[in-house]
Amino acid sequence: MSSVRDSSGKIVKGTGAKLTPLQETFINEVRKRGLSEANKISKELNYTSYHRDKATIGTAFYHKLHNLAAEIEADIAVSKGMNLDRLIFIRDRALEEGDFKTAMEAIKIINDMSGHKAPVKVQQTKVDIKATIDLTRPVDDNEAQAYLDIDYTEEDGD
Repeated sequence: MSSVRDSSGKIVKGTGAKLTPLQETFINEVRKRGLSEANKISKELNYTSYHRDKATIGTAFYHKLHNLAAEIEADIAVSKGMNLDRLIFIRDRALEEGDFKTAMEAIKIINDMSGHKAPVKVQQTKVDIKATIDLTRPVDDNEAQAYLDIDYTEEDGD
């Protein structure tokens, strides 16, 4: 049986319009175990056409899998937001109680989650230039147009 698509490309009749029992089982397992386990689940269920089916745009399986991925992503975003709220609560509570070590840890995690991570390594370079200019020496016109070479030496200590 061939497939009939609507104007948006979604299959509305025929092959791919509805989930097969195997696809339904697969979606339920992914919902339980997470999207990162999808390949493993497909092997366990012997779902040999999983990669083809997930790439076939417009099928019921394609839409169901993408909707599930969007739900999982939304849950992660909500979870991150909730974790951030909890960390702010921990920080505020620790500051009220005078527990500055816990407050600092919470602040560090909040900053990391917000993308305000401090640099891990700071390298400071120092270059000392010492020069002596003899203003009493007569100027030679040929020598004045030549390039001046400056050499440096590294010294131990600061």
